[in-house]
This record gives sequence, structure tokens and C-alpha cells, in this order.
Amino acid sequence: MISVIIPTYNAATYLPALLDCLNRQTISHELIIIDSQSTDNTQAVLRQHQIQFTSIPSASFNHGSTRNLGVNLATYENVIFLTQDALPTDTDTLENLVIALTSDDSIAMAYGRQLPYAEADLLSQFARLTNYPELSRIKSMANIVEMGIKTCHCSNSFAAYKKTDLQSVGGFPSDTILGEDVSVAARLLLTGKEMAYCAEATVFHSHNYTIKEEFKRYFDIGVFHKQQEEVLKPFTKAESEGLKYVLAEWAYLRINNHSSLIPEQLIRTVVKYIGYRAGQWHWLLPNWLKRELSMHSSFWTK
Repeated sequence: MISVIIPTYNAATYLPALLDCLNRQTISHELIIIDSQSTDNTQAVLRQHQIQFTSIPSASFNHGSTRNLGVNLATYENVIFLTQDALPTDTDTLENLVIALTSDDSIAMAYGRQLPYAEADLLSQFARLTNYPELSRIKSMANIVEMGIKTCHCSNSFAAYKKTDLQSVGGFPSDTILGEDVSVAARLLLTGKEMAYCAEATVFHSHNYTIKEEFKRYFDIGVFHKQQEEVLKPFTKAESEGLKYVLAEWAYLRINNHSSLIPEQLIRTVVKYIGYRAGQWHWLLPNWLKRELSMHSSFWTK
């Protein structure tokens, strides 16, 4: 048995398909739903499926502390996190991730492969195919020289942890705007633990961001890197990895005969960089402005 933890907010459109997929999984699990006072039919859908859930005030949601609550509610040692818009592609998706997690005592967490939805645009497809490749691998502190900040790359949209190891590093940080998964992965690696990327465990998960949303997202990433700079200090600078990504993205567009999108890609690159740098200097900005610039405006009301 494992525990599956899913934070929800206005998830009514996602839940029917997600719950159906979870019911068909090959591994037994308890389901822990933490709903942040959804204003749509989320809670009604859960009641209709006779699924118990924990309700928290929407203003109290935090990527770290809300997931820590889920861990505290979990019965079992092995816990899997999903987001409401991450849809397992196969009946053995969860089982494959647990196999990767438990394949060695040194592995403290594992994360699966995210595939783009059919409606994903070209840049969103590239992001998923680049960040979640076809080959599985084990990452450790020894990979920092080779991979830099990507060593601790992972995503709680679909990830599994051994509860004991997670709690040994203090659980997820409650004072960060996002990136609670990356922060924990970094701390686990620096204590000598390993993390597994399991390409055989797959979910559909992707977003088509507008240029404005890209700015907001990278503003939050910049905030996260500033907030967690002590934890991330042993890893190489994120900017160097960002440049490699941009060049690879440009090549991807050309190879796929979409060179016409390169001007838009360049605009997005500039916007993302400005957002990222603004986020790194967020402490100079008033909270009302940070609420405007951020994807997680509620974070700045706390």
C-alpha cells in the first residue's frame, strides 16, 4: 500500500478522468485529497465518488506546508504526489514509480515522466520532451559537476518519496513560493541520498503559457532561487542552464520547420529573463506590486 496525495483547487473538470485512472491502477493506495476551498463543484464531485477530503482555507495554501499536511495524514511510508491536472497514462503508472523509489535503500525520492497533452503547443511540447527524456537515470551528488542545477530537477506534479527520508531533511519548506520539490531534492542529494528519474512512469501534464504568464512564472522562479539560495549554492548557476535551454529550443523550432516562431521565442526568452531577474530582486519591491507580478499572488498576502 502507498499513499497518494493530491492538493486541489477548482479541480472539477479534471477529477472525473483522474479518479477513473486512479481506480484502475495496479497498486493499492489510499487517496488523500486536500482541497483549498474550491469555488466550483470540486467538493461535490468528491462526495459523489464517496471520497473523503480535508478542506483548508484557500488563503492558507502553500506548496510546501500543504503537502507536509498530506504527509502527516498519510498512513504509509511511500507517498506519491500528483497535481490535479496530471493524468496517469497507464494502469501501472504508480506502480512503476514505486518500483523505482524502492529499488535501492539510497534512493529517497523518484519522479516520473511528463508527456505533453495533445493540445500542447510546440514550445510546451519541447519543454516536456527536454525536461523529461526517454531514458531513466539515478542522480546523486556526484552529478552536480555534469548537470548543475538540473541535478535536483524534479516535479511534485508526479513524484514519490520515502516519508522517513523526506522528514529527515525537515520536509518541504513552507516559506518558499514554489520549488518545494527542488529544495527537498537538493537537501536529500547533499546528505548523500539519491533520486530516481523513472521514464517508465508517465503522466500527461503540460501548460500553454501566454507571454504574460511566462513573465509571472519566471518571476516566481527568480523569487524561489533567491529564497533558497543557500540550499542551491552548491549547484551551478541557473542562468547557464537557461542559455543552453534557449539554444536547444531554437534548434528544435528549426528542425521542426517552425522557424517562423523564432521571433516569438526570442520575445518569450527576453520576457522570462526579465521576470527571473525581477524575482531575484523581489525584496526591493512592495507587496502590492509583487502580487501583480506573481502567478501566486496569495503568497504575498501572508
